[in-house]
Amino acid sequence: MDETNLSNTKIAHRFMEYMNLNYYPLGMYFSNKMPDGKTKTQGKIFRRCIVGHVFKASKKGGSSIIQEGIGCPGGQFWSGFRKKVPTGWAHFLTHGKEDVLGGRAEHFKKNIPVAVKTIKDPGTVEGIKNFRYIVYQNLEEIPDNQNIEFILFFVTPNKMAKLITLMNYERHIPYAVKAAAGSGCMSLLNYPLKMKKKPEADAIMGIWDTFARKTIPHNILSLSLRRWLVEEMAINIPESFLAHIAPFTPKGETIRFFQKKILRR
Repeated sequence: MDETNLSNTKIAHRFMEYMNLNYYPLGMYFSNKMPDGKTKTQGKIFRRCIVGHVFKASKKGGSSIIQEGIGCPGGQFWSGFRKKVPTGWAHFLTHGKEDVLGGRAEHFKKNIPVAVKTIKDPGTVEGIKNFRYIVYQNLEEIPDNQNIEFILFFVTPNKMAKLITLMNYERHIPYAVKAAAGSGCMSLLNYPLKMKKKPEADAIMGIWDTFARKTIPHNILSLSLRRWLVEEMAINIPESFLAHIAPFTPKGETIRFFQKKILRR
């Protein structure tokens, strides 16, 4: 099939149709104005985790907005809206300190040096400097003239396998998907923004933050890819395994049997 320059709507519909996705693909971009349609903002105390917040747009449509002054301190820092590291954060990531949040700690890092390295790598979002909002929007609703930083999928492991197999349909890139460890914010924002530019293909799989995972269904993972690669995958779908019955399966072999029987007539 000879196709080029698929619209955002066409890309989204093709994935929804052939993969029977439970959640909408999202496009992530920076903006100085709220998008049209349904928008959701984070809470200041409850519903403040970026992961659960972004997932809402994938589940219900519309847009999930990240902006200055709303959400958890860590999310505000990673997204670039908070310029300074939260006080005592390295202690909070390790085993705590009495004068930092009353000694509360996540116990994610063994010591302060490891925690500090985590804070510095991948670093905060630099692209936010000239914008007011970070927008995660249902891909089919995004105008085609809007620059999209990356496209985000929320999928089960079985559908993750299909996405990764489809990535490798046109090109041999068995090591392209990175399961970068870090906070939920990093999985959905910071690491995807570090992905390569066309024509180098890669992807970020998550979410590995055990606390952030409590805000989404337990069997859901994320995959972020650059738009150009998602478009390439969408173009390939109609001739790929997603549009054909798998061989050596009960359904595949039954169809093959009757096809051969018809041809013999």
